[in-house]
Amino acid sequence: MSTLHEVLAVLLGAEAEAKRIVDDSKAEAEAMLQTARDKFSSERSNSMASAREQAKNIMETALNSAKTEAAQIAGIGKEERVRMQKRFDENVEPVIDALVSETAKAFISRKRG
Repeated sequence: MSTLHEVLAVLLGAEAEAKRIVDDSKAEAEAMLQTARDKFSSERSNSMASAREQAKNIMETALNSAKTEAAQIAGIGKEERVRMQKRFDENVEPVIDALVSETAKAFISRKRG
């Protein structure tokens, strides 16, 4: 009977060892899975941060381009206003003289006629 007890004890010990090995394997698999999840999450966060930074840089570049273009348009508008004022200043006297002359001629024609 003692050999039966010994065999039973060995079997029980083997079962306990197998249960411990299975539990250890489960724990190791869960740790590996959690590590993979953490790594994926970290890579995703890094990728999102990189995409945000890239989008921010694109937006800043576009804003700077728009500001530069707006400044150029404003400069062109100012130059055009200066040219128009110069043309007006150059032509105002002859136009006034012509209007006065025509008005005077019309007035004189009415007085004679």
